[in-house]
Amino acid sequence: MGKVFKFIIGVCVIAAFVAAGVFGTRMFLAEDGEGSAQQDQERQPTRVGVASPEMRTIEDAISAVGTLRPVRAVDIVPDVAGRVTEVAVTSGQQVAQGDVLIKLDDRAARATLAQAEATQSETEQEYRRYQQLEDSNFAAEARLEAARGAFRRAQAAVMMAEADLDDRVITAPFSGTLGVIDTEPGAFLNGSEAVTRLADLSSVEVSVTLPERYFERVSPGQTLEIRTPAYPEATFEGEVLLRAPEIDLGTRSFEIRAQIDNSDGRLVGGMFANARLVLATYDGLAIPDDAIISEGLTTYVYTVAEGTAARTKVMVGATLGEMTEVRDGLEKEAKVVVAGWDQLTDGAPVDIDTEFTQEGLE
Repeated sequence: MGKVFKFIIGVCVIAAFVAAGVFGTRMFLAEDGEGSAQQDQERQPTRVGVASPEMRTIEDAISAVGTLRPVRAVDIVPDVAGRVTEVAVTSGQQVAQGDVLIKLDDRAARATLAQAEATQSETEQEYRRYQQLEDSNFAAEARLEAARGAFRRAQAAVMMAEADLDDRVITAPFSGTLGVIDTEPGAFLNGSEAVTRLADLSSVEVSVTLPERYFERVSPGQTLEIRTPAYPEATFEGEVLLRAPEIDLGTRSFEIRAQIDNSDGRLVGGMFANARLVLATYDGLAIPDDAIISEGLTTYVYTVAEGTAARTKVMVGATLGEMTEVRDGLEKEAKVVVAGWDQLTDGAPVDIDTEFTQEGLE
């Protein structure tokens, strides 16, 4: 009987402990829930820095690649064959129009000219004599015509001899910069190979190819900017002179050409160019890049109104240095979070830190 009594007492004690545990757990959970609710009600505002959108002049521009070329360039090819007697210039030299570049042996040409001039003199005397006889009615018309023909042929021979002699002196057709000259006195030129190249680099032309969709928006007079690998920190500006009148069927693109002043001679033909063509300018809103948040295909910012943050979807446009154009989603009076947004959620309370904002915008 004693053992049964002890067993009953033990069961009661265990039941009491279980009941106490269940009751304590319920009290703990109730207290914890009340604490969480109270904590949410007393949530501290997040300190943030804000900025307002600014009005900026925005350029609607497109980028492309192109190639530079001189406004004028020709291969210097002798008109006649001959042996070089003098090279009056050096590679890369600046020359003016009419400057002598190369001279060829002209001894035979001079002899031919002298002979032609002698023949011209003889036929001229003969022709004048027959003219005088015709005036006295002593010369037959046939003889006069024959003398006139001989004289004219002699004149033509003199002109040809003079031209051949002139061709023995190769001159610059316009002012410019010479290319490489490998010809030396004594070399024989066959009259078909170029001895050098002459380029007018006072200004250069850039050729750029653009997609068909921009055809209507491009016109002469627009501004084109280029940068080249040779001068990575420099920007050169020119004006569009030509838009091709048709679209290339193979590439569905069209060519434009712009002229760029090159009075300092820094640019040369064949250079690669990164071109930027300004199609139009307009005024628009811009915000600091630090305010923009991108998640997949969605772009948004946090705006602040009455101490509360709101997630606001925006449509961005052109990049303006450390600013970005906002085409839709913001008003000029909005306050955009530029610092501290990584701790925000939609509807979170915020506290604007003026000093922190100013520091972030400097």
